[in-house]
Amino acid sequence: MDQNRRQFLGALTAVVTGTIAGCSGGDSEDPSPTETATATQVPTRTATATSADSVTTPTETATPTDTLTETETPTATPTPTETPVDADQEVAVAPGDFVFDPETFEIPVGSTVLWVWEGGGHNVKPTATPEDSDWSGTPGDGTYSSGYQYAHTFAVPGEYEYHCVPHQSLGMTGSFTVTE
Repeated sequence: MDQNRRQFLGALTAVVTGTIAGCSGGDSEDPSPTETATATQVPTRTATATSADSVTTPTETATPTDTLTETETPTATPTPTETPVDADQEVAVAPGDFVFDPETFEIPVGSTVLWVWEGGGHNVKPTATPEDSDWSGTPGDGTYSSGYQYAHTFAVPGEYEYHCVPHQSLGMTGSFTVTE
């Protein structure tokens, strides 16, 4: 009877292990989950002699068996690298107080302006632009931290006025002219 039980437990362990291994593979394109073998204690009954009259008493001992456990391996998220911008005009955002430096400037058509954040909690949004201009300022409605950079190339000549939305009432405004 013990022989049948051992065969049954061995077959059951093989089925469970095969099922777990089969579930962790598949057609997934995500390479993150990986299989890792871990030892699991499975009780096995063995007969041992306990007295001189050869009576055997079943005892349980733990036998390690290998099972597969699916674990997540962290995948590194690519960090965007800064691409140097060949700017014709650089503007410091909040270099100390609530200002743009320079506050006003003039550039020719086709020039690129680079705003560089020296203080956090600011954005750049147009107040007035020429009719055909597509300039909408920094992306989204939020503000940006120190170190952020925003560039735009201006193709439409005219007068441009802009501000920092949360600090416009404190005078954080700027302007520039794009000439032909």
